[in-house]
Amino acid sequence: GRNTQQRNTAEMVTIDEVNNENNIPDIEGIDFVDYVNEEQLEDVMQLVQKDLSEPYSVFTYRYFLHRWPQLCILAVPSGSDDKRPIGCVVCKIDVKRDDEIDDDAAKVYTGYIGMLAVETKYRRSGIGTALALRAIQRMQQMGCQSIQLETEVTNKGAMRLYEGFGFIREELLVKYYLNWNNAYRLRLWLK
Repeated sequence: GRNTQQRNTAEMVTIDEVNNENNIPDIEGIDFVDYVNEEQLEDVMQLVQKDLSEPYSVFTYRYFLHRWPQLCILAVPSGSDDKRPIGCVVCKIDVKRDDEIDDDAAKVYTGYIGMLAVETKYRRSGIGTALALRAIQRMQQMGCQSIQLETEVTNKGAMRLYEGFGFIREELLVKYYLNWNNAYRLRLWLK
C-alpha cells in the first residue's frame, strides 16, 4: 500500500540529504506543525507518557518546550477538527565552551532528542522517521556538530530507526532507567 511505499522512501533518506528539505518525506494525511504554546503541553505529555519507561514531571516538559519550542514538532492529522497530535519529537541543544578560547568557534553544539512518540495505531507509517528527520535537520541548521539520545536496549524499533540514520552506540548505560533497564547512548555525527 501507499504507507509501505512512503515508509521505504523515508528510511532511504540519508543524513547527508537532510539538508535539502525536499528530501524529508511528507506523509499523506499528516501535517507537521511546530509547538506554539502551553495550550499544547497536555497533549504532548499524554502522547509521550504512554510510551515512557519512567515518568517526566511537567517541569521537564516545560524545560524543553519553553527553551527550544522550535525543536518540538507535532504530527497532526490533516483536515481534522481534532488538532491533537498523534506524534511528536521534543529536542534541545546543549552548548559547551572551551574556556581557553574566548571565541564563538570554540563552542560545541550537541543536539539531543529527548522524546519521540507516535500513537500505536499510526506506527509503521513513516511518521516517526519524518519527525526525527525534521528535528535532525533543524538541529543541524542551528549548528549542531552531533546529536545524541538514550534508548532502552530492548526498544528494537527505536534502535532500528536511529541506527538506520547512522547513529552509533556510544555507551551502554547499565540500569539507566527507573525500571532498571539498560540503555544505549547513541550519537550521530554531523558534517
